[in-house]
Amino acid sequence: MTQRLFRLSAFLSESGLIEALRHPDKISVLPVDQDVDLAELDALISDLNSRGAGDSAIDADLVEPLHRCLRHLPEEITTDMRVWHWFCVVRYPELVWRRWRGLPPADPEEGFLKGQGHRPVPAGRFLGTPSINGQGRNTFARLFFAAERLIGAQGEEYDLVRRLFSSQELHLGVSDREYGLLPPVNRVLTRELADLPDLKVRAGVRRLNALGGSLCLDLLEEDEITELVRQGFEEGVG
Repeated sequence: MTQRLFRLSAFLSESGLIEALRHPDKISVLPVDQDVDLAELDALISDLNSRGAGDSAIDADLVEPLHRCLRHLPEEITTDMRVWHWFCVVRYPELVWRRWRGLPPADPEEGFLKGQGHRPVPAGRFLGTPSINGQGRNTFARLFFAAERLIGAQGEEYDLVRRLFSSQELHLGVSDREYGLLPPVNRVLTRELADLPDLKVRAGVRRLNALGGSLCLDLLEEDEITELVRQGFEEGVG
């Protein structure tokens, strides 16, 4: 069943985030001229919320249904952060709290403060910016763009995408760097590093980052990038 997709009328700033979360029904939104089928995503998120699911395990559950329902959209829509603000602040805020805090706070302001056994949630988990770093912080955008870079709009290799999110160290390392925009680099790093301890993941990401200063990674084939990563560990990097 298709539904209307919305975006905020204006970018939401950190200073207005608390009031927006308190009164999401008062946020001005605009319909996006594209229909989507959010039924599977709605059902999954409802189930996750009702079970009290939390932490990073949510990512692997969400990434496939989220990407499948949005991957037909043109880039001018998926790169509009107002769409992702709508996902996080208006449609699925409870899921954002559960992912990063474990439990929704009694009041949104409390959720951004340390205390009561819960860690504070950075505002970027609801907001984010159009940069690769900003997309990598927004709770939903980070999942969608990771899948786009790994398998593309027509891909079906979601096991690889779920492997990426089994290592938060790897996802952060890739999303913070320009080479994270390169699909071959994403695929190689996920295949080679996702199952390794964080220290080795960090070392592998750093090595490729250093090599990027002297090599044009976007001109290399996947087997060449794989060899660079493996060579680093053979030489004792990390």
